[in-house]
Amino acid sequence: MDKRVVGTLLGIGGMWLWFMPWRQFSIEAFDFNQTGSHMGGVAYMLLMSSFAYAVLAWLPQPVPRIIVAAVATLLAGLFWLSFGESAAWGLVGLCLVSGVSLIEAVQEHSSFKHAEQSKASKDG
Repeated sequence: MDKRVVGTLLGIGGMWLWFMPWRQFSIEAFDFNQTGSHMGGVAYMLLMSSFAYAVLAWLPQPVPRIIVAAVATLLAGLFWLSFGESAAWGLVGLCLVSGVSLIEAVQEHSSFKHAEQSKASKDG
């Protein structure tokens, strides 16, 4: 599959997981779930970083995607650490998707850099 399509699907997956349960807790006999919209302003940065990753997948330079994916992975990991055992499947999935996005962007950066070096050696 094309790298741009994979990047777009990873970004859309991150946006979808933002609306899924991040935290589960219960008060007396009632069980509750909190999603990304219940977390506050920093959680909106995760939504915007997933959107930015989907848009930036169409640019030839992978460095902006590395930055966006690293920020998303860091923020999702911090939420997961702060929730501990009460972290729900949506947050775990968002951590995985943002981690895969970071790995994919770094791999594309290394292949982009290798292609530039081989092009420079052919020209020089």
